[in-house]
Amino acid sequence: MSSGSSSNSVIEPTSPLYLHPSDGTNSIVVEKLTGTSNYRPWRRSLEIALASKRKLGFMTGGVKRGVSDKLKQESWDTCNSMVISWILNSVSDDIKKSVMFMNDAYEIWNHLETRFSVTNGARKYSINKQIYEIKQQGKPVSEYYTQMKALWVELETLNMTPTINTMTPEITAFLTEKPNTYDEKAPYCRGSMQNAPTIRNTKGGVQA
Repeated sequence: MSSGSSSNSVIEPTSPLYLHPSDGTNSIVVEKLTGTSNYRPWRRSLEIALASKRKLGFMTGGVKRGVSDKLKQESWDTCNSMVISWILNSVSDDIKKSVMFMNDAYEIWNHLETRFSVTNGARKYSINKQIYEIKQQGKPVSEYYTQMKALWVELETLNMTPTINTMTPEITAFLTEKPNTYDEKAPYCRGSMQNAPTIRNTKGGVQA
């Protein structure tokens, strides 16, 4: 019996190499990537969609193409092509042209990450400014809190450090300097606290 028909080559439904019969090029629908302005929410939406289909590893490089099992190689090629089609369908036409001829979903992912995540500094400044300037302006406390919380969560994700496998003098210098970024946003933090609503109890419930 050939290795291609052995029980070890069966693709289980829980495997990232398994493609459900209902999956097609239009199975994932997210807001199209248009540029740096919506890159982060686009990336997060696509990560969630791919994870729900066990295909996030094709984007991150976690799912590698095998070298010995022909069936699994073919399954990897099929899934990789499907992930690429999902990416192409979720970006603008101009961006699509720049990645159209890349053959690996991981390669496309890295290309987009390098191209659109380099403006994190500008985005952090913009978020800090929004936090500083945000006001309740008659909105319910819950709505005000949700808006503020969303800005803080995005700011924290921008401050996250990626996994580091090899230390270099440049990385060491960056990590040494990183705690100082708190000083940069401290004025904004104080501003947001100054703008926070005063909550007081009333007979009818809580009122700002």
